[in-house]
Amino acid sequence: MGFAERNITRRQCLAMMAATAGMQCVPTFGHAEEKQNTMHFAVSVETLAGANVNDARAAYRVWVGEVSRQLPTTTAEVVPEIFLPSDVLIRGVRQGTIEVFGITALEFSKIADLIDPSALVVQDYLADGLEYVLLVHSSSSFHKVADLRGTQLLTHLHRDMVLALPWLGTLLAANNLGAAEHFFGGQSSLDSLNRVVLPVFFRSAGAACLARRSWDTVVELNPQLGRDLRPLAISPRLIPIVICFRRNSNEAARKAVVDSILHVSSFAAGQQIIALYQSHGFVARPTSVMKGTLEMVRQYEELASPKASSSRGNSLKPD
Repeated sequence: MGFAERNITRRQCLAMMAATAGMQCVPTFGHAEEKQNTMHFAVSVETLAGANVNDARAAYRVWVGEVSRQLPTTTAEVVPEIFLPSDVLIRGVRQGTIEVFGITALEFSKIADLIDPSALVVQDYLADGLEYVLLVHSSSSFHKVADLRGTQLLTHLHRDMVLALPWLGTLLAANNLGAAEHFFGGQSSLDSLNRVVLPVFFRSAGAACLARRSWDTVVELNPQLGRDLRPLAISPRLIPIVICFRRNSNEAARKAVVDSILHVSSFAAGQQIIALYQSHGFVARPTSVMKGTLEMVRQYEELASPKASSSRGNSLKPD
């Protein structure tokens, strides 16, 4: 009783774009003699969620190369590695060597003071945030979050899910249930929606956590799952991944790059990057849209601090 993914898979799209990169002769990004400004671009490795790094790197080179070619006086230039460890990317932003960066909301909170408040680019379906759902079987004895103690939790391995565990951490804390690693009997993150949802349907796992948009797709393809599984908890709307610009970067260059990203679907490589993200395009938003997300992230960071962990440990009592 499985169901098929509706759109092109992430792996298929990355492979297609890597092949495209191999067929195209992409010139070195950055024509200093022709263009006045350069915007250096990097992406956090935390946004990959298990994707093949080499394929994704080739995809971004093609995309950013095409973005750069659309700009009359500005070059969008990727750093050589493209995907950087979180600490390396954050250091580059602080030092001013990276002006455009794709990051998670967890990283956003660490460099919020350096991010241009007027320019944020997100995938269209994230413009108003997305929700996570914690699913259980409708016939189970799980009626509140506390009932899940000791059960197996399955989560969807996907770039949209980078805030799922932080949300679950704040959810457990709000119910005085301790940390997730001690509350659940086990946790597994899987890249197939079938493998995340079906074990809950067949009662071999207690709960599944996935994005609500993924759950809606599951139900549309297999209505029986919608009848037999139900949300035990739903997160507030959160924005997990964004493209940001460094504060005080060249205004004309920033506007040119934003405009090119917003019109990404007008060229072939842009259409492929949109397929990679399984969206229809990108939209611009002020950083104020991140307020609710950052509040949740800060709550989670406070819970994860050594002082908070010690306090929770001292306050926990045996059942």
